[in-house]
Amino acid sequence: MKPSPRVARRKVLAALGAAAAGVSTGACALRPRTTGSSTTAPLAELVGRTGEWRVEQVMPLTAGAVPVLMRTPKGQRFQVDLMRAEAEGPRAVAHAGDLALYLANGGGGDRPSTAEEEQGARVLAERLTQLAAERGAPAIAGLLTLSERLAGHSQAVLKPWS
Repeated sequence: MKPSPRVARRKVLAALGAAAAGVSTGACALRPRTTGSSTTAPLAELVGRTGEWRVEQVMPLTAGAVPVLMRTPKGQRFQVDLMRAEAEGPRAVAHAGDLALYLANGGGGDRPSTAEEEQGARVLAERLTQLAAERGAPAIAGLLTLSERLAGHSQAVLKPWS
């Protein structure tokens, strides 16, 4: 009879801790659902060229934000999170009416973004403003401010293009 393989106690505890963390984050599961109806359907027409930048995909609402996956004119990928604007709190890269646009580069606000990414977010804000003028501002249920998102979903840092 073969002896059963031994599993290190630390590995078991680490696995249990990771499982518990996954359960406790609940709404912070950072993989947006791509099936089912989306409250972001009015934003679907953003997909395509926006000036020299390209909107690749508008993701469903995730932890209070709408991730927008974009490409720079050189083809580099980046992500802009659409959130509800707030008077006080972290400064957004751009605004479009009641929406604040933040670059999501996997950092906690300490990782610099490129000038092209910032310009892309501003171009996206201009497009959102134009759409709001033509059709009215889209109502996105569940949208949070960045301060609310950080307070309620501290792990909610989507890794771009994950």
